[in-house]
Parts: sequence; C-alpha cells; structure tokens
Amino acid sequence: MDKGFIKLPRSFFDNKIWQAARAFSECEAWIDLIQAARFEASPTTSRIGCYEVTWERGQYPASNRFLAKKWGRSEQWVKSFLGKLKREKMITTDNGQGVNVITLVNFEKYNGEVMENPLNNSLCNPPNELTNSNLQKIVTHLVTQQVTHLLKEQPTSNPNNKKEENIKETTPNGVAKKDAAKAATLTRKDFFYQSLVPYVGKYPKDMIRAFFDYWSELNKSETKMRYELEKTWELPKRLVTWANREKIPTKSTTDIGVVLKDNSPDKYDSPQEKKWEDRWNR
Repeated sequence: MDKGFIKLPRSFFDNKIWQAARAFSECEAWIDLIQAARFEASPTTSRIGCYEVTWERGQYPASNRFLAKKWGRSEQWVKSFLGKLKREKMITTDNGQGVNVITLVNFEKYNGEVMENPLNNSLCNPPNELTNSNLQKIVTHLVTQQVTHLLKEQPTSNPNNKKEENIKETTPNGVAKKDAAKAATLTRKDFFYQSLVPYVGKYPKDMIRAFFDYWSELNKSETKMRYELEKTWELPKRLVTWANREKIPTKSTTDIGVVLKDNSPDKYDSPQEKKWEDRWNR
C-alpha cells in the first residue's frame, strides 16, 4: 500500500522516549524537521539571539549548531545532511534574516488531508493508524539497537564484567530516560540563555542573571522550565516588568558600560553555566 498517511500525534514528540539522548539517524532527523516546522497558517516573529526572525507555515529557523546539539551529531554531519536534502529538492534554506530558515518544499503534501483517489479511503481500506503506545515501542526498539551497537564497539574497562548492569543503566528503560529528558530541557535552557544576550547592557547583568535563574528553574520531572509553563510569554515585556519591580532603570543601547567578569569557582553550578556567563561577558 503506497497511498495515504500514517497518523502521528504531535504530542508524541514531547514524549521522553522521542527525546531520549541519542545520535539521530537521517530518517529521524528528517521526521524531526517535519514536526518542528511551523504548522499554523499565519506567520510568526520571534527574537532568536540578536535577530528578529519571521517564519511561515512549513518553515523552521535553526542553525547547524543548534541542530547538531538537538540531533546529537556534529555540525559537519548536519551541514552534509541538509546539503543532501537541498540536492534532492526536499528543502531550501535562507539566512537573509541572520538566522538560517529551513523551508520544507512539500510541507503541504506531508500535512494534507486530500487523497489522490478519495474512493480508496473507504471502510474496506482504512488509513494506517499507530497509537502513541505502539510508536513508543518502535522508538524504544530503535534506541535500544543503537545503544547495544555502541556497547559492542566500545571496549569495556569493567574488571567484574558487569555487562548486564551497564546495559540497564544506558537503555531507555534505565536511568538514561531521565537523563535524556533533562538533556533535552538543558538544550532549550541554553537557547533561552542565548535569547537574553542582547539585553545585557540595556539591563544590569546581575538583573539578567536573576531573571534567568528564576524563569529557567526546572519542574520536578526536569522536563519543563518555569517560563514554559506560562500561558503567555513575551520576553521584552517580562524584562520590563521585572526591572520595574526591582526599580532598575533601563539603559540606552548606546550606553553600554564595561561588564565585569566574576569567574570565582563557587559562582557556577556547572561548566555549562560558566560557558553561558562567558558569552554574556564578551
């Protein structure tokens, strides 16, 4: 059967099994591009880094560096993969807004509901449907295969040869599930941190840091940040409200003073936070 669609709920991509830490295959990366592209008909505009970027239905703004982190691959792998998709006329890219915007050429085809032959869509020939549970089993199987393959290639240094224990800790059914979910959240946390960089100078660095620490606090399951639980979110307005509450005057963008670096060891909770802080201090 080569017609029709397999219905895939978008909520599946928020599941911790899909977000499990792994190196994406080309197939998984392609599916991720389809689900990440804007579905709504109206365009949207948002600040990404220091750029105001607008994208429309079937488009997805994402740098090679961001996709490399998201897919667990190198930037060279991402560049090569996107180049292949462009040669196959599956996507186009445009960085005219300062951020690479990927356009899926046949997005309407992937998300359309009209069949070539409506007569084929009958009770005797129903469309294929996979439940969320079945999809989870499929992804679990794929991830387990990848982990097993990596374990076979990697020499063991365990003198007691606790192979079964090691596999349990790295398979999706073990501790790695929670670690993978947290890793995905930290990737979004890094993106949130980058979005605050343009405001350093307009507001005091200490205020930006306090704002970030408050709104990036993780929930108990470590799958969402505080700001992601808000029904509405406009970063510039939130910063204004925060500054007014703290009675901090905003600075002109032309009046940016010297930012002092504080690299004391006790300042950071992790090397990642020091890396973020260094980015602000540039």
